[in-house]
Amino acid sequence: MINLLIPAVTELASGFLSNRKEKAAAKQKLEVAKIEAQVSKVQSDAGWEEKAIDSSANSLKDEAWTICFIAIIIACMVPDLQPYIKEGFRVLKEDCPDWLSWGILASIAASFGLKSIGQFRK
Repeated sequence: MINLLIPAVTELASGFLSNRKEKAAAKQKLEVAKIEAQVSKVQSDAGWEEKAIDSSANSLKDEAWTICFIAIIIACMVPDLQPYIKEGFRVLKEDCPDWLSWGILASIAASFGLKSIGQFRK
């Protein structure tokens, strides 16, 4: 009787260990695939940023936006201009169509090389 049980138990244990080994190998392959996907994404992101830097090398968009922002900040410091600045921002916030707001954000983001303006949603 024991002679019949030993091969059955051995076969059962062997199958269990084999399945466990296959599961560990599959888990390792999945982790490797995840890491490779992350590396690929980082390389893709770096390529996009490099292209953005190269394309903006001869562009004046970022300087123009910087000057615009500096002018707005300076105007905010002039008491006589503050009501106009406040009203202008109120109009942009409340009365400006969404497509125009997103266009402005996209223009600024492209100028400064930002690729994820979707994170700035209201």
